Amino acid sequence: MVKLLVDHKTLLNGLNAVASALPPKTSLPSLSNILMETTGDQLKLAATDLDTTVITLIPATISTQGAVALPGKKLLEIVREFSGEDISISTSGSRTTISCKKSSFTLPSSSRDSYPSLPSSVSEKDRISLPLELVKEVIKKTSYAVAGASEMRASLTGLLWKLSKESLEVVATDGHRLAKVKMTELKRDSEIEAILAPKALSLLMKTVSEEPVYMSSLGSQISFHIENTSIYSRMIEGPYPPYEKVIPQNNTDVLKIAREDLLGALKRMRIIANPATHQIMFTVEHNKIILHAENTDAGEAREEIEADYNNDPLQIAFNGNLIVDILRNMKSEMVLFHLHDSGTAVIITEEEQEAGTDYLTLVMPVRLPESV
Repeated sequence: MVKLLVDHKTLLNGLNAVASALPPKTSLPSLSNILMETTGDQLKLAATDLDTTVITLIPATISTQGAVALPGKKLLEIVREFSGEDISISTSGSRTTISCKKSSFTLPSSSRDSYPSLPSSVSEKDRISLPLELVKEVIKKTSYAVAGASEMRASLTGLLWKLSKESLEVVATDGHRLAKVKMTELKRDSEIEAILAPKALSLLMKTVSEEPVYMSSLGSQISFHIENTSIYSRMIEGPYPPYEKVIPQNNTDVLKIAREDLLGALKRMRIIANPATHQIMFTVEHNKIILHAENTDAGEAREEIEADYNNDPLQIAFNGNLIVDILRNMKSEMVLFHLHDSGTAVIITEEEQEAGTDYLTLVMPVRLPESV
C-alpha cells in the first residue's frame, strides 16, 4: 500500500532521470517497470536493465509508506501530459491510481518483491569527487569510437577508464578508429581501472548540475552520484586490447587544415560516396588537399581545400564517416593529420589543446588497389 502527494514537475524530472535506464525491449516484464519506494519523506524512483541502474530521490508528502512497481513508459507518458499541479498516487491491491486535477489513471502494479534487487552503494567517504563538466568533456571526446553491440569482443563495446595519481585516461576503439584522452587535472589518489558501458556514461552526459560527480567502485560495479541521482553500471569483462601498440610512432609528415573547412567538404563528399564503404580519397599535395568520392550509381564529387603541407605527395583513402565523427568532437580551429604512407594509421590531433589535456585520435585508412 502506497499513498502520497508529489509536485508534478518534481515527479516528471525524476521519472525522466530514471526512464533512460529502461531497456528498449526485454523478455523480463519486471524490467519494463519503474520502482517507486518511499523512504522517510522522500520518494525513491529506480529503473534498471540489470547492467545499468538509475536511482533518484525526490521530496514527497507521504501518507502511507510502501513500494510499488509501475509500467515505466506508460507512467512517464501520463505524468508528462499532466499540467503543473500536485499529483496523487495511491495503491490498492494490484492497481495504482495516479490523479491530477480532474484527471485520473489506474495502472496495473506489482510488488517490491517482483522487482530486481538494486545495487549497493558505497559510503560517501569512499567516493571520488570529479568536476562534472570535465568528465562530460572526456566522455564526449571518446564515446563515439566505441564498437557496436554486435562486436564479438565485449571489451570493445565499452570505454577503458583509468583513474590514477597522474591522470584520468579514457580510451575507446572499434578496431577501425581510436580515441584517447588524458586529463591531468582529474588525477586522484584512488586508482580505478575498468571498462565501462557507454549507456551509463550517456546517462551521465545528460545530467545537468553545477555540483561535482562522485565516482566509486564496488566489486564489478562502477557508480556515479550527482546530487540525489545515482547511476550504477556493471563493468564489462576484459582484458582491453593493447591499444598503445597500434598507435604509430613514425608519422612524421604533418598536414594542418581548418577543421570546419574539412568537415564541411566531407559532408558534401558523403552525398556521393559509396553507401557501403563511405570511401573518400584524400590526395595530399603541397599546401592543398583534394577530396574525391565516386559512386557508379550516384556519380562523382571533387573538392580542393587549402592546407599547410610541405612533404611528399600522398594519396590515402578513408571511411569518410569516421573522419566526420572525429572532427565533430574536436574544438580546435585547426587540426593536424600525422601521416606516414597510404597503409599506415593516421593520427589526428587538435593544434591547440587545453592545458593538462592530451587528446589523440587514430583512424585506419581504406586499403587502395595496387594500381593506385
